[in-house]
Amino acid sequence: MYRRILVAYDGSDGAKQALRTGIEFAKHLHAELVSLTVEESLPRYAATIGEVEEAKEDIDEHFRKLSSEAENMAWAYKVSLRTVMRQGHEVQTILASVRQEGADLLALGSQGHSRIVEHILGSTALSVARLVPCSVYVARARQALDTGAFRRILCGVDGSPYGRLAFQAAVELAAAFGATLVGATIREVSPVGRGEPTDDTYVQQLQGAAETHARAAGVAFEGVTCTGHAAQWLCTLARERQADVIVLGATGLEHPWSPTIGGTAMTVLDQAPCSILLTRPPQAALRVEDVMVRRVSSVMPDTPLVQVVELLLRLGVKALPVVDATCRVVGIITGGDLLTRGDLGLRLSLKRELDAATLGQRLHDPSHGAKTARDVMSHHVYTVGAAADLAAAIRLMAAHQVKRLPVVDRAGALVGIVSRVDILRALAALPAQDTHADIRAQTVGRTVGDLVTVSIPIVGPQALVEQVLLKVLESPLRRVVVSGEDGRVLGLISDRDLLQRASPDTRPWLLRVLTGQRGTRRTGEPAKKFAGPHGLLTASELMAPALFTVRPEDSLTHAIRLMLQHQVKRLIVVDNAGGFLGLVDRREILRSLFADTGERAES
Repeated sequence: MYRRILVAYDGSDGAKQALRTGIEFAKHLHAELVSLTVEESLPRYAATIGEVEEAKEDIDEHFRKLSSEAENMAWAYKVSLRTVMRQGHEVQTILASVRQEGADLLALGSQGHSRIVEHILGSTALSVARLVPCSVYVARARQALDTGAFRRILCGVDGSPYGRLAFQAAVELAAAFGATLVGATIREVSPVGRGEPTDDTYVQQLQGAAETHARAAGVAFEGVTCTGHAAQWLCTLARERQADVIVLGATGLEHPWSPTIGGTAMTVLDQAPCSILLTRPPQAALRVEDVMVRRVSSVMPDTPLVQVVELLLRLGVKALPVVDATCRVVGIITGGDLLTRGDLGLRLSLKRELDAATLGQRLHDPSHGAKTARDVMSHHVYTVGAAADLAAAIRLMAAHQVKRLPVVDRAGALVGIVSRVDILRALAALPAQDTHADIRAQTVGRTVGDLVTVSIPIVGPQALVEQVLLKVLESPLRRVVVSGEDGRVLGLISDRDLLQRASPDTRPWLLRVLTGQRGTRRTGEPAKKFAGPHGLLTASELMAPALFTVRPEDSLTHAIRLMLQHQVKRLIVVDNAGGFLGLVDRREILRSLFADTGERAES
């Protein structure tokens, strides 16, 4: 989570609280801890040399005192601490030190002894929190000064990229400290975004996913939903729930990739009654452990195939590592393995659309025999170390054309999994000015037009279901675009949309068609099976109208961020008049980026 923690320490109560929390973080997260003391430069003019020497001696003595205090506090918790003193402007020196030390978390008090500090929230803390390139913890002395531990953690759950990063941090902290996690989703008075589900549906999805994530990590979770101003509600909930810390993404849905903090975070930072942790992606060269999914589920070689598929569907994941009794990786099972060696016929995303009875019938089909994980897994599995540089994982994926890698510790035991999407998310989150990240260069100067795919059928809004189905089956992507007479894109229809609209008695037939077992069907059978209350279903009734579009001149980085923000795999490419030009597919983006990386690695 955090590898190097920098604490700005000036001896004030807030700084002491920040240091104690930093010590607790270092202890639980096995992170390196550095204490920084900033002293303003010596006066430019002095009456005598003696005054200069006296001022220098006072500074040295003050630094020794602060260093001794910090070291004693760390020693009491058996945590190693390195102390640093630098001279200069306080804000500028702290920001420079964060970069020089490669810190991924800065901890500081909300107020201090500097003459700069004048307001309720010190201007130093506010300026640093706004500009620092890493996560920042601002301590308020609500907790007892003899502890840096947390009992109740409040986290905003808004579905934004940095919000998801914040929730992951909150879960890990709650697990480390044995704290209760309160996940709050606030319906803003003016909803943000276009084409998203209704507020209630979206809130339920966010809360359900948050609870599942927390429970899987063994964390006690309390979900809260409110309507109103997000910052005000978070501050109110912090008081009502007696939270020790509020964990937020540095930016929300309004400006998800801004290098500075958003309005909600700024208001919470200024008004919160407790400490605040604002999360940002790590600033320097990323390691695999920074982006991997932890607490990954796995199966044993003898696990029945039926249980493997049920686990994949229940967890909503696309792969499961196979481990032996010592937790060493011996294989991996992906959706492709199930199709090629499991004889299950449908990809996982379609299986999730089946009702329990149909799914159970397909899973327990006697033709599958008594297969186990060993029978279908890929035996030659590539793994990567948790401490490996992320560029190494990219090269490994590119060289062997794999979508994900199990992550192992030094003993070879499974500790997580990293996928192409995890790496894309890290790539998209990197600031544009970050010169450390080689993977950032993969998207510089590239546009959507470089990777647009045009081989996808188009139908009109009045096309009947049989025509739509035939077009879907002809498309490699199993999708068709619905376009109006003026050429404007109206919607998209996938095989999943057809399966969702099919009645229970129609699904077995449709499954046979989608798996290529079409047999000798009668003309008009699809139309009969897809008849709606007002007659035969048309493309306009089958399509998904919530579209996310880009233009050819849009940057590839923008497309990646849009995909991640809305959790979609494909974007429709349109011209300035909204006319259909093609699709940009996440798989093609990944293939292009990783292929380029592989070519450079070989040269």
